[in-house]
Amino acid sequence: MVDLILPGQGAGLVRLLGQRRGRATRLRLSGGRDVLAFNCAWGMDYAAEWEHLTLNLSPRVPAAPVSALSSAEVITAEDPDTGALLYRGLSR
Repeated sequence: MVDLILPGQGAGLVRLLGQRRGRATRLRLSGGRDVLAFNCAWGMDYAAEWEHLTLNLSPRVPAAPVSALSSAEVITAEDPDTGALLYRGLSR
């Protein structure tokens, strides 16, 4: 038997963060907090719907704290320089 890792509910966000690697992306979280992401490592737990994200760790970004969160927490992602909306989370 082979277990496949299928894309989670946050696949669009994971793809966006991968494409913007090295460029700042402002993530607005469901708790009202903003996080600035420069890079993202991600994974999924078995049978999970959403990806877990580790931000600003590889490579380490001195001016940005490392953050660990679920892609389910991200409401929007935008370019902090232009304010352009890059991603809107799924309505829940």
